[in-house]
Amino acid sequence: MKRVGSEVQIIVLRPVESTAVDPISALRRLGPEARVEVLHSAAACRARCRDKSVDLIVAESALGAECWELLEHSSAVGPPVVVINDDGSEYAALEAFKRGAADCVVAGAEFADVLPVVALEQIQRWRAARDQGVAERRIRDLESYNQNIIQNLNSALLVVDLSGQIVFSNPPAEEILGESAEALRGRPIWPWFAGVPQSEIHVARTLETGERFKGLESTLTRVDGTAVPIGISSAPVIDGAGNKLGAVAVFSDLTEIKLLQRKVLQTEKMASIGQLAAGVAHEINNPMGFIHANLFQMAEYMTDLHRVWDGVGALQAAVAGGDLGEIRRSSDELTAISEQINIAFVLSDFAKAIRESQEGSERIRHIVNDLRDFSHRDSEHPALADVNQFLDSTASIVWPMMKHLVVLEKEYRDLPKVHCYPMQLQQVFMNLMVNAYQAIEQKVGDSGEAGTIWLRTEPREGGVAISVKDTGVGIAPENLDRIFDPFFTTKKVGMGTGLGLSTCFNIVERHGGSLVAESEPGVETVFTVWLPCANPDGAAD
Repeated sequence: MKRVGSEVQIIVLRPVESTAVDPISALRRLGPEARVEVLHSAAACRARCRDKSVDLIVAESALGAECWELLEHSSAVGPPVVVINDDGSEYAALEAFKRGAADCVVAGAEFADVLPVVALEQIQRWRAARDQGVAERRIRDLESYNQNIIQNLNSALLVVDLSGQIVFSNPPAEEILGESAEALRGRPIWPWFAGVPQSEIHVARTLETGERFKGLESTLTRVDGTAVPIGISSAPVIDGAGNKLGAVAVFSDLTEIKLLQRKVLQTEKMASIGQLAAGVAHEINNPMGFIHANLFQMAEYMTDLHRVWDGVGALQAAVAGGDLGEIRRSSDELTAISEQINIAFVLSDFAKAIRESQEGSERIRHIVNDLRDFSHRDSEHPALADVNQFLDSTASIVWPMMKHLVVLEKEYRDLPKVHCYPMQLQQVFMNLMVNAYQAIEQKVGDSGEAGTIWLRTEPREGGVAISVKDTGVGIAPENLDRIFDPFFTTKKVGMGTGLGLSTCFNIVERHGGSLVAESEPGVETVFTVWLPCANPDGAAD
């Protein structure tokens, strides 16, 4: 099996007296890098976790109250806890998940094989979450640094006259543009914005209308053809009499920030897939179950068909020998075998088993393809995409997780394609659907009732609108204006980072669109994404 690859710290919390299972031996299958430490009380385990080096806790449910106490503490601060269900009861497993267990492993025949796989998955997810936090902090630091250097004019700076010719450039501008100050002076600025729609060349709009822009994103193209993403601010240059003389542009290279943003987005996307893994595994397990059963049945049918084939061979041999008595005897034996195994039924059921197995394998292929597409990194350049297609693909990924609590309604209209980063928008739809499911889960609890999620698309105002509506708990009026703020969350500690909706808002805004929320507490919540349509040349309106 796959090993951890780097040193990990695992704590096993178990009774003083040994039980029927041996988690230590199972965990050592992760390799010599897995350091396993055995403790016997929740208090000792909490104390050991204070140095933040522990990657996983494995606790036996036989500990009873000690196990539940540990779960209530660790679910809020980490690390993840995998509970060993000693008696195999559904009640114990449900109780463990309610109290915050990351996963639950039954102490059965396959325990030694299952526990290392579950442990490795939880360790990877825990470490990915920690890495995501580090990357997000680095992005915030870089963005703050860029804002400071722009305000202090320490970033790239260009001054252009009314015709757009460069009058002045500082060393950072020369470095970004790839030209010396002498080579830049007197040259028009427009060639560096080749390929950028006229409406997005902010310096041109400043020269034409006197508008001021601050911190907007654009792209410069160097002489060697290299595209450089920039954050740019521009303002008109005006003399004492109020006459417009030109414009000043202050900009910074955002290449590194863009790379970090893609890394954070990918990490969050993989974390979302981790949350859905249990539902997807169950969804795959169903077709795998009847494929497995059909294979066993087809193996038995093959044995029966071999008997018929042997009988046919014996009859052929008798016919070739010309002995009527032997022919009659062989024929009778073949008839008896056929009646005994019911050859007509075997052939019919054999064909049915093949069809069912083909349908099951096609279902598995569809699930795996959706997950592969969702986890794929976006390209560096936007592309034309069908919103209905990847909205539906995202729904099929989320559906296994929420189908026990949710009725899913869809209403898709014919839409023009949009110019976008498809995987980023798919992340937006994933977050909105998971939030809708969690709102329903919070409302219905264990009542046995179900909620409804509606997915709707329609053309609207020169673009397309995508709505995700749910019948969950809703959003309080005092929180409605804050839900897109970074790190704002109404979920319990440990259940949300407060970055999901903020990330969605930023992605949609970068696409030139909008994301709005409407809610009636206790009744429904609607999130609506609006995206501009693509022009025939592929650019956004």
